[in-house]
Amino acid sequence: MKIKITTKPRSTFKVRFIPEDQATGLPDFTGAVDQMSTRYENSDGILYCGIGPAGSCTPAVIRTTAAKAVQTVQKLKRTDAAFIPAEISGNTVVLETALIEGILLGAYRYTAYKTEKPVDITTVEIVGGQLRSPELKRLHYIADSVNYARDLVNDNASVITPAYLAKEAKKLGTSGKCTVTVLDMKELQRQKCNLITAVGGGSATPPVLILIEYRGASRSTPVTALVGKGVTFDSGGQNLKPTGSIESMRDDMAGAAAVMAVLGAAKRLNSQINLVGVIPAVHNAIGSRAFFPGDVYTSHAGKTVEIWSTDAEGRLILADAISYCRKVFRPDRIIDLATLTGGIITALGEQIAGLFSNNDELATALFNAGEKCRERLWRLPLYREYHDSLKGDRADLRNISKFKKGCASSITGAAFIQEFAGDTPWAHLDIAGTAYNDGSANGEIPQFGTGFGVRLLSEFLGV
Repeated sequence: MKIKITTKPRSTFKVRFIPEDQATGLPDFTGAVDQMSTRYENSDGILYCGIGPAGSCTPAVIRTTAAKAVQTVQKLKRTDAAFIPAEISGNTVVLETALIEGILLGAYRYTAYKTEKPVDITTVEIVGGQLRSPELKRLHYIADSVNYARDLVNDNASVITPAYLAKEAKKLGTSGKCTVTVLDMKELQRQKCNLITAVGGGSATPPVLILIEYRGASRSTPVTALVGKGVTFDSGGQNLKPTGSIESMRDDMAGAAAVMAVLGAAKRLNSQINLVGVIPAVHNAIGSRAFFPGDVYTSHAGKTVEIWSTDAEGRLILADAISYCRKVFRPDRIIDLATLTGGIITALGEQIAGLFSNNDELATALFNAGEKCRERLWRLPLYREYHDSLKGDRADLRNISKFKKGCASSITGAAFIQEFAGDTPWAHLDIAGTAYNDGSANGEIPQFGTGFGVRLLSEFLGV
């Protein structure tokens, strides 16, 4: 899609944003939030979009309204439109940025397996816009990265295998400031990443650990490690998931998809930061080599873990990945993203991700970044009692707590991961509720994979 900044619209279809106090003279239109009305004057079409009271209009309202507007334009099978922002006070650059974000994110539809392709909008004019080419390019690249993460989540699990993710990662290392290393099964065994090999051992597609180094700044600049859970399909292992829970489990690599997308955006934008992307990619399958509930495995860090559920596999692979990352790269801070627990959906719903951290400064910075870009987080506690519930009887740790079934599952899952973060500033984002949308599209949030975390981390890191 091309975004053009113009002073005068050329398209015959216009999209006007109207606050309530400017909705006079439009029959049956009040300018309320979410109200849209299509009118025709001769051969020209106009879509009026309500944004509520001018004094309380936020970037979030503009972003969501723009997304719904571009979806309406697509349903009308228009290939171009001129968007005319509302005349309201406030930071016009911020509002214009939100407008363009809404257009780029809202236009996304996953149609790879549709035989009849829908009409896509190809050109959008922003009338009276102020953003210049570098700013537009950044918005395009970040939106492209979000949509890339969405595509990875939405494609078939038979396509998006650990080997496929490794192949995609290697594309980042073909030029520029990225170096990509992939540890295969033999190397993982040699490095004693026994939790990763245990989880991925039952699959015909063996596990890999993908390492992406991006050096965009001097070596004295701090290094941030982004660790993404990459379970390309989660059957639950021998603790098999039931019908009703298993069908969408291709989304269990949404954390890995977000990490890949952020690294790709940083490279394209030549960001002045240092990053390490760490992706443990596995298929948690049932097979002759599948790992067993009740067995004890030794982690990369040397701690032993008793398996109380093979369906609590994400924390296992993250434990080895974080331990390996700390040993080899010695990052200044670690952020992991994982579709870890259904319990976070019970706690926070599908709009907010769970935030856990051993560092108040890091947690606050992530929270603020989420508020700014509207990929929101809420911090939960990690008291000693949660860690104590993970003490094993036959091993150092157990991968499920001793609490009653389902109690504080998101917290104890995070507590398990923290056991391997040591004293490195660390944050865990449980994105199980926000990474995938079972319902219909809601503004800039599409059906199925959402790409959650890409904009959040890009904002936090200054990509």
